[in-house]
Amino acid sequence: MKLELVNRLLEVEMTISYRGKTKVIDKLVIDTGAAHTLISSDIVEELGIYFENGDPLVSAYGIGGEEYSFRKLVNFIKLGSHEISDIKLDFGNLDDWGINGLIGLDILMNGKFIIDLEKFELVKNTNSV
Repeated sequence: MKLELVNRLLEVEMTISYRGKTKVIDKLVIDTGAAHTLISSDIVEELGIYFENGDPLVSAYGIGGEEYSFRKLVNFIKLGSHEISDIKLDFGNLDDWGINGLIGLDILMNGKFIIDLEKFELVKNTNSV
């Protein structure tokens, strides 16, 4: 899957499905320093993803300090040809970031992805260890 270098960040797009609705989300930054994937809650409102009573609240620490998000189980996500069913994703406020989310290690490790910085590609590792 081709990566784009935008403002010195690696960006990719991902398909997300929730309760029968599907959307392609662009401007997602590959972030190997993020344990969990985080998607802007604003970008997924049309899918019916929003905070509801009972949704787990998650706190994360990073360069910007402590941030809060909520966690939802989605039907599936698809990154390139790699599909993950029934995955929990974090959704929160990314208003000032200029991106729609971060692809974290939860997805990168699940797909056994390799980041090829020469070709700017996200490649699924097909070698067994």
